[in-house]
Amino acid sequence: MFHHCSRWPRRYAYAHAYGFGSRSPSRHSDSAGYASRRHRGRHSGGGFGVRRPLRYLAYHLDLDDGQMRRIAAIMDRLKTEREQASLDETRTVTKVASLVTNPDVSVDMLKDALAPRVSSAEQLQLATARAIQDIIVELDAEQREDFAYLLNAKGFVI
Repeated sequence: MFHHCSRWPRRYAYAHAYGFGSRSPSRHSDSAGYASRRHRGRHSGGGFGVRRPLRYLAYHLDLDDGQMRRIAAIMDRLKTEREQASLDETRTVTKVASLVTNPDVSVDMLKDALAPRVSSAEQLQLATARAIQDIIVELDAEQREDFAYLLNAKGFVI
């Protein structure tokens, strides 16, 4: 892509080729243009300062600040449950892998090793249902219709 014999140092050639800087190596020589181009790529989704799913909902459902704060708390709880389910799945894979080395493994032993995965899936299902219920409570009638459309059109995944 870029040759090492470029007339600019590699870091400036890369930045210039992708429109992040000027020809001069000084960042401050065109500070306004450089900063606007540099930040446009990173923060192009809007100025909410929140995660992408919440920003998506806020845009499509026209949420106010109070609704955004409450839905952010709901989504944080759901994120924690998902992380716990992922951790439980990793643990069960480790247990099953250790059982596979045993030639006398039984179905009951494997079932016991996989039990935490099943219970964490049930907990995640319950947490997702609670999150949807809590989000619905925060929305007005028009927003609920738009939320249902987003879920149905697979524009947003809970």
